[in-house]
Amino acid sequence: MKSVVLTVSIPATILSCQLNAPGEDIAEGPATDVPELKELNHYAGQWEEEIAGRPGVRRTEFSEWILQGRFLRQTWSTESKDGTPAAHGLTLMTYDVERKAYRSWAFLATGSVIENEGSWDAATNTFVWAHRITGTSETVVTKASFPNETTQAWSIVKTDEQNKVIREVAGQSSRRALSTLHPA
Repeated sequence: MKSVVLTVSIPATILSCQLNAPGEDIAEGPATDVPELKELNHYAGQWEEEIAGRPGVRRTEFSEWILQGRFLRQTWSTESKDGTPAAHGLTLMTYDVERKAYRSWAFLATGSVIENEGSWDAATNTFVWAHRITGTSETVVTKASFPNETTQAWSIVKTDEQNKVIREVAGQSSRRALSTLHPA
């Protein structure tokens, strides 16, 4: 049995909790034999996001280490007061030692799957993730910077084959519940 994410909406509050099946492999942190995994710990914990220009949109995330610390599982949901449909998904992140790159797979409730390849810049505490949209020449680049333990500044930029920006969104996330973090 897989874990279940339960999200309850109460006016002005969203409560999320992760219910894990007995014997599920929740790890205390990233596997120590792959040092690059430690950087993904920046995403661990509970986050609440503010999206620039979208004050009525609320996104929450919960990330934890699974499968003996080899993958970081992130579950997320987005709700809106402006009539935009709710969105839900799950993302798995890891470091691929053969490719020498970070990789992620996002599974959306709509049935879409997005595969990204990423890199970590320790000098700026920034992840850069990118993927090309299947069947097009469009590219999506996501940047996530971590200026401190409780803040994530992020942007998502979609460009066409001439590198012209088609869509851009940015925001800031705040980590809630630091006590849920696993040691690196």
